[in-house]
Amino acid sequence: MIEVTCAILLFENKFLITQRSAEAEHPLSWEFPGGKIKTGESPEDCILREINEELEKEIEILEKLKSIPFDYGFKKIKLIPFLCSTTSIQLKLKEHIQAKWIQLEDISDFDLLDADKKLIQHPVNKAILEKYSGKQMDKTR
Repeated sequence: MIEVTCAILLFENKFLITQRSAEAEHPLSWEFPGGKIKTGESPEDCILREINEELEKEIEILEKLKSIPFDYGFKKIKLIPFLCSTTSIQLKLKEHIQAKWIQLEDISDFDLLDADKKLIQHPVNKAILEKYSGKQMDKTR
């Protein structure tokens, strides 16, 4: 099982989602940015490194959310999510083709990766995200 971190990045009640390139695994899907944990690296260090590498963004971890195992059929992952904050919406895309700051209730308008959908549907995670956003979340597709 591959351990992967992701940041659910919050700025002024909006969350960041990023779109994968056409050449990437899961082409053109939307996701919460993050990446694989390196040997000897903690999940916290991984998410800070990944967001800096992918978005040239400094973030602060607010809370670790409930991890989600997911089987894509060709690979199994353990998605380790962190709710994070930042001081501005400015970022620099290094691996993704698009980024959007969205309201939580609008997330179902995007083709989010299946593991990310499962992550935000988990009752514990959903309650935390709704608390921070101050909004109810629609069901994801």
